[in-house]
Amino acid sequence: MTHMTNSRPRMAVIYAPGTVRARRWHGEGDVRGYRPPSGWTARADLTDIHPISGKPLPHAVWWIIETKQ
Repeated sequence: MTHMTNSRPRMAVIYAPGTVRARRWHGEGDVRGYRPPSGWTARADLTDIHPISGKPLPHAVWWIIETKQ
């Protein structure tokens, strides 16, 4: 059996200042303990509306909203 590996180098993504991205908080501890990556600010939002698509969710969940500085 031959095992294929992906030998392409991983490309770093460069975000423009003001870029906003959302990540769902999956409950690993307290959301207030989240520390954003360097160069980003973050806030937590408990919502029942998807922050990107705007569609209703079946129940409220925590989202981390990050903004590039």
